Amino acid sequence: MFRRRHSRAVTALVLGALAVYVLAPVFVVLEYAFAEKWFPSHWWFPQELGWKWFREMFTVGNIMVTIGLSYWIAFWVTMSTLVICVLAGYAMGSRAFRQQSGAATRFMEAFVNIPLAFPAIALGIGLLPVFAQLGLLKSVAGIVLAHMVTAVPYALRSIVGAFLLVPPELEEAARNLGAGRFYTLRRVHLPLVWPGIVGGAVFAFTWSLNEFVLTLLLGYPTVETIPVRIYHYIGGYYLSPNSAAALSLFLLLPTLVFMYLTEKALKAGGVVSVGG
Repeated sequence: MFRRRHSRAVTALVLGALAVYVLAPVFVVLEYAFAEKWFPSHWWFPQELGWKWFREMFTVGNIMVTIGLSYWIAFWVTMSTLVICVLAGYAMGSRAFRQQSGAATRFMEAFVNIPLAFPAIALGIGLLPVFAQLGLLKSVAGIVLAHMVTAVPYALRSIVGAFLLVPPELEEAARNLGAGRFYTLRRVHLPLVWPGIVGGAVFAFTWSLNEFVLTLLLGYPTVETIPVRIYHYIGGYYLSPNSAAALSLFLLLPTLVFMYLTEKALKAGGVVSVGG
C-alpha cells in the first residue's frame, strides 16, 4: 500500500514538473502579450491586462500581409512536402519496392536526414549562391523550397513509418488481382497510412511557420514572415517584448488548432477499411 502511494506521488511529481517545464514559457508569453501595466516589484504577474499591444501591432500597415504570407508559405510547404513524401514513402516503405531496391532504399533513408545534421544558418549559406543563380532570392517560391529542405526529412519519417505498418499481404493480393501500383497506392495504402500523412503535414506546417534563419537569409526584406517580424521587436532596432509576445500568438494558436483538429480527426476516423 505504501509503495503504491509512493509510486503515485512520484508519478504526480514528475508529471507536474513536466507540465511546469512545458507550460511555464507559454504562460510568460501570454503575460507579456496582454500586460498593459507591469511593475518590477510585482514581477510574477501584471497589474493590468488588456489588448494594448494587439491594437498597436495592427496599426502597422503591413502586419496583416506578414501574417497572411506566413500562413500562405506554410500551406504550400505542407502541400508540396506531402506530394514528395507520399510518393517517396510508398517507394521506401512498400515491401515490394524494398525487396527490389533494398540497398538504394537504405541509402536514401540515411541520406534524406543529412539536412537535419546541419545548422539552419549553414544550409542558408549553402543555398544562397544557388538561389542567386536561379533567381530565387527574395521570392516566395524560393522560401517554400528552402523550408522544404528541412520539412521533408521530418515528414518523410512519419510517412515511411506508416507505410511500413501496412501488411504486405494486402498489396500482394491487390497486385495478384491485376491492380497497378498507382491503384494499389490509392485504394490500399492511402486509407491505411493517412494518420502518418497527417502527422507529416503537422510537422511540415509547424516547421515552416516557425522557420526564421532561412527566411532571413534568403527572403528578407521582400519576404517577411512572423518570426522575422518578431526578430525586429526583440533583436532589431528596438526592444519590445510585449509586441513580440502578442505577435507570437499568431504562431502558437494556428499550430495548436491544427494539432487539435488533427487529433480529433484521427480519433474519429478509427480504423479505415481498405478500399472503402
